[in-house]
Amino acid sequence: MVKQKGKAMTRVTHKAICPACKGNGFVRVPYELAKEEQHAQCDVCKSQGEIKLDEKDFIDQYSPSKSN
Repeated sequence: MVKQKGKAMTRVTHKAICPACKGNGFVRVPYELAKEEQHAQCDVCKSQGEIKLDEKDFIDQYSPSKSN
């Protein structure tokens, strides 16, 4: 909760699918590194499959006016 000039404001958070593991919590290790098919836990989302974004980050990342 954030206080601003005597008023209590709640900070809005959003959940989004992790872009690194695409929501499954694991990433594929390249064959060149492991010499066999390997999977590792995603460090970005701590194997949860989703990340938490505050309002500003959410708007910056998912704004429709942002060109990809």
